[in-house]
Amino acid sequence: MRNLFTSGRPFRLVPYFFLLSLLLMAGATVLMAGYLRHYSSEQLLKLEKSRAASLMQIFENSLWADFRPLLPLAKDPAKLKQVAGQPRLREAVIRLMSGTDVIRVKMYALNGVTLFSTDPKQIGEDENDDEGYRHASAGTPASELVHSHSIDAFERTLTDRDIISTYVPMHDPAGKIEGVLEIYLDATSFVVDSDRQLRWVTLAICALMAVLFLAQMLVVRLAGRIIDRQAAALSETNRELDNRVAARTSELANANVRLKGEIQERRRAEERLDHLAHHDPLTGLPNRLLFQKRLSRALSVPNLPAYKLAMLFIDLDRFKDVNDTLGHFIGDQLLNAVAARLADGMRAEDMLARLGGDEFICVLENIANRDVAADVAGKLLALFQQPFCINGNDLYLSASIGISFASHDGADVDTLLRHADIAMYAAKSAGRNRCQHYTPQMSAEAEQRVVLERQLRQALENDEITAHYQPQVNAATGRLVGAEALARWRHPTLGMVPPSRFIPIAEECGLIVPLGDQILEKSLRQLESWRRDGFELPSISVNLSTRQLERQDFPQHVARLLQRYQLQPSDLELEITESVIMEADNAVNILAELRALGIRLSIDDFGTGYSSLSYLRQLPVQVLKIDRSFILGIGKGGEAIVHAILALSSNLGLETVAEGVEEPYQLEFLRAAGCHVIQGFLYSRPLQEEAFASDWRERLHTPAHP
Repeated sequence: MRNLFTSGRPFRLVPYFFLLSLLLMAGATVLMAGYLRHYSSEQLLKLEKSRAASLMQIFENSLWADFRPLLPLAKDPAKLKQVAGQPRLREAVIRLMSGTDVIRVKMYALNGVTLFSTDPKQIGEDENDDEGYRHASAGTPASELVHSHSIDAFERTLTDRDIISTYVPMHDPAGKIEGVLEIYLDATSFVVDSDRQLRWVTLAICALMAVLFLAQMLVVRLAGRIIDRQAAALSETNRELDNRVAARTSELANANVRLKGEIQERRRAEERLDHLAHHDPLTGLPNRLLFQKRLSRALSVPNLPAYKLAMLFIDLDRFKDVNDTLGHFIGDQLLNAVAARLADGMRAEDMLARLGGDEFICVLENIANRDVAADVAGKLLALFQQPFCINGNDLYLSASIGISFASHDGADVDTLLRHADIAMYAAKSAGRNRCQHYTPQMSAEAEQRVVLERQLRQALENDEITAHYQPQVNAATGRLVGAEALARWRHPTLGMVPPSRFIPIAEECGLIVPLGDQILEKSLRQLESWRRDGFELPSISVNLSTRQLERQDFPQHVARLLQRYQLQPSDLELEITESVIMEADNAVNILAELRALGIRLSIDDFGTGYSSLSYLRQLPVQVLKIDRSFILGIGKGGEAIVHAILALSSNLGLETVAEGVEEPYQLEFLRAAGCHVIQGFLYSRPLQEEAFASDWRERLHTPAHP
């Protein structure tokens, strides 16, 4: 909206202010003159009321006794005129009012009839409609100022007079109102004088107002000039402001365009962040968070039937070997290829997610029955029959799948996932490349496994793991040539826990390193103790795990233990299985360092692994231990395998040890075939250190007979 200073026609302050001031001053003058006139009239009436009261008192004291007899005649106007019209009454009143401003006197009865008047014509008239009479008859004096062009006075007629008529109540001696006295006073001289004074006062006020008006005009003209200058400056400022506003508006429009672009970019970024938050960055599949949200929504359906929703936990078999041998870059590409192949083999309504590493989850909704999940799992496993082509190389891979069902195996995400995971590990334990349905027994076994792991940790801390020793006897002479230290665990409540039960747990949870270190140190300490006591056992043999062999400082650790217990490196033989050698990184180098120290090395369970003969030639080992499974074949058609192993070791210049010898005919065959050392129940079960020393102390230097 345009203001008065920026409109097309400028606002003129002086004319408007002149007109407004003139009107206001004229109004103020009229109001003041009127007020003065009214005030003077009021004061005059108030004064005349006081004078009338005094005259009334004089009249009561002087003449009222002569007029009281007229009161009863108020009801007879004819007789009243005859009596009240007597000249003596009029003369008495005139005589009493002589020398005053009184020009007429009237008396009224309480019924409004005129009892007496200095004008005889008015006697007997009814004045009930006279307001002044009504006030006075009620006890309140009343006065009024009127201008009369002609009025009859006592002896003459007066013209152009200002008359004050005052009504005053008349009382009897008891104070009761008996009648009303009306007195007419001539106020002409006072009114004329008042008008004259009022005119002078009015003129003075007008003069004062004129002076004030002129002063205001001068001030307003000055203010008008100032306002004009300010208006011009304001107009210029407004123009500059308009220019700045236009510039800012343009900048704001540009900023709005940029802001709109930033908002769109932010929305795209938020969408990207949301996608990254809910999807796996490598494969683009839903991640654990999105999987949990969608599965929670699917599980929230009330009264979900059993076997209507299935979860498939997919874990790739031996994927670590790919990363370790080909590198993580190839491993990532392989994961992408696996994810794409799995996604292509699934229905559109099913969900495939990657939990992390080489673990995938498949959620099947609205399936018909329990067998559908197994069929889908079989189809997914069939997808791995074809190799994955990565960087021109064909890579073969398999997977293990665990299956759990909503409502039947769990009602929430965590329970279903945990049970599917347990079933997947059961599939791996059963040989991999297969699927397994979850059963409550699996949870019980898993819980027992967790309990056993915790108890195994406590056993290691409480030094409950002991070493039992099984003798190794020279096949030709029958003399004791060494002993193998075997880990044994006597649980306070479970009794003896077999190694086949706790060794795999130790390997999986990483306890195999402290367990192996404890057995190694206990064995060396025991050997040193036996020798100090005179039991000269030639050597002691200890098994090594993959984790121990992966330690770069393991040779130095063994050297420190030998030095601590004052033993020679040749007193110790370390046993390594073929699988340990293949799984451990840099195994050949570590074995070479151990052999350089003078420690004997043997391959345990030979023939059950998958090492090649060419690789065997590279290993710095001195002993081959024939697995007991081949020894059990003696006499049952398995002699050829044993002959082949013995021939191989002979050609390689290696000593042989036969494990698990239990029967005399097995011993005779092995002696005849050229086996060097015998170990098995035929001579002794693994014994505690006291029993072992007691049984073999006397037979150390004499042949042992089974």
